[in-house]
Amino acid sequence: MKRLKGVLGILSLVAGLGCSSTYDPYYYDYVYYDPYYGAYDAAWSYAWVDPVYGYWYYSLPVRAKGLPADPNAAAAQLAASAGTTFTPAGCATATATGATVNYTFDNCSAPVSLQDISGNVQVVLSDNQGQLAASATSNGLTINGEPYNLSLQVAGTPPNGNQRVVTITSNSYSPNRLDSRTTQSTVKWEAGTGCITVDGQSTSTRGNLSATSTVSGYQRCDQQCPTAGTVTVQTSEGTFTSTFNGSNNLQVNAPNGDTQSYSIDC
Repeated sequence: MKRLKGVLGILSLVAGLGCSSTYDPYYYDYVYYDPYYGAYDAAWSYAWVDPVYGYWYYSLPVRAKGLPADPNAAAAQLAASAGTTFTPAGCATATATGATVNYTFDNCSAPVSLQDISGNVQVVLSDNQGQLAASATSNGLTINGEPYNLSLQVAGTPPNGNQRVVTITSNSYSPNRLDSRTTQSTVKWEAGTGCITVDGQSTSTRGNLSATSTVSGYQRCDQQCPTAGTVTVQTSEGTFTSTFNGSNNLQVNAPNGDTQSYSIDC
């Protein structure tokens, strides 16, 4: 996904639907949007956890003594790694004050799925019974030219070789597209690969409409099209589904057998 903003404006118009379709475009669109927003959540988590995971669990002397880790030290390392995590060089500035990292972005990219990031993000790290936790909010943030409200909490799990696992609670979404979104997800990856797997469930609203999305086995590598996964959206009008297969086309299947196709710019 290099430029989501070029696609968003025409999503509701690109369709294999007949003129007599009775479904609101919101239902089709959410099959497309929710995996993107889930990938954003996963990408932010990757950017904050991957650079410090080994440091957090293996390198700090307090870990050998079974004591809580130091979130201040982890925050300092995150701030120091911002120049390599977010590209191009110089696009991101980050300062650590205690356990808080404040980022300012100017047209940055980050691993997995984040491109054209501008604005401000604050991340607060903490120790949750020996596990890394982070809480993030945004101010004036845009992603791919769209305003984006970032509000998520990330909780890590103990190490298992090179596998990383985090759980995410997120209320993040683009206000141009939705009125609200709430999600719980689990994200897995191998250290340093830039590839993630997401499983989660979300609910969203737009006006008087609502939908519940289940994303299963969504797989994506650094700035590439999703290679696997399914998304199922339950609505008052029935179930809308789609499957990712590595192509740049996503076909959404409606309850009545109609389909709508979306181009994925990736």
